[in-house]
Amino acid sequence: MVYVLVVVGMFSVGLWLNDMKQDQVDQRVISTRAEITIYTDGDLEVMTAIGQAYEREAQVRVHVIPIPQNQMGTRLALPEAEQQGDLVISTKSNLSEGVEHGAFRRLPITLTYSVDTVFHGPDEQWVGIWYDPYVLALHDTFYSSQGKYVNTWFSLAYTGPWRIAVTDFVADASATTLLNSFGAIYGLDGAISYFDSLRPRIVQYAKALPSSVRMAAIGDVQVSVGHYSDAKLYEVHKYPLTILYPREGTPYDLMGVGILKGSSNVGESEAFVSWLLSERVQAVLKEGDRYYLPTRETVESHKDRQGNHLVLWNAGIVKEEQDKILQEWIRQVRFRKDTP
Repeated sequence: MVYVLVVVGMFSVGLWLNDMKQDQVDQRVISTRAEITIYTDGDLEVMTAIGQAYEREAQVRVHVIPIPQNQMGTRLALPEAEQQGDLVISTKSNLSEGVEHGAFRRLPITLTYSVDTVFHGPDEQWVGIWYDPYVLALHDTFYSSQGKYVNTWFSLAYTGPWRIAVTDFVADASATTLLNSFGAIYGLDGAISYFDSLRPRIVQYAKALPSSVRMAAIGDVQVSVGHYSDAKLYEVHKYPLTILYPREGTPYDLMGVGILKGSSNVGESEAFVSWLLSERVQAVLKEGDRYYLPTRETVESHKDRQGNHLVLWNAGIVKEEQDKILQEWIRQVRFRKDTP
């Protein structure tokens, strides 16, 4: 008899829990007052977390549609009547391509005024949300001796006993921002010469940007070149790693947002952009162990351990030149065969 009562009780509790969960789902559906659709080539886990957080706070259903980075340009080239979405969250290069196609509507200055001017698209057609500069990540043991003097791109290339990790530009195409920026600043020959000068001390070409930073964090190399966000992750988790901003300046990757001209919900889209530029997004990113730099803070406000200000390079090269410099890097650096 007791056994029957226990089973019945458990069954009743189970029904109650199911009813409660269904009520929560129903409540969520009832409280959703609008919908927006976002096309993005960003990290899907990050974008999903952002969408879910906004749904909870604004009662607006967010549909996140992933688009491969190399296909975003095709999406942005569609005529206004065929866009079928509200916003695009993408890289600076893809957003710039969207501007060329006339894909975006102008954002109100009341939304973008808080963002550092370097992160504004032409005529306010898009605005940056966060960025991720390239940094020098040094193992603390190395930093405490010779490493404190390796604080520029060219001091990294000096003859020394240190071991270096950089990313293979073919294995991880997202890392080519570094190569392309050097090409824009120093020309093709200067960029190839620089990366070739690093070659004798490169222990390994990492297959992905985070891997090169990890090698410095665990002591496999003394210094690596990688994203700030990856280095900051290891610093937060108490790895012996020092982050330095190259004093000549440094390239960066950017994620920004634009509202499509074909949006059927401009008001809600603008409200979402406003939220993206708020401190709430940084809280969501931190919860997910992501450490990008927000565009609403001035670049000059960021300093490294030595007190050096963050300086960003904004030069770029066209697609044809990008292809050419990559091929030259493959031929003259990555797979170069030294003659005796």
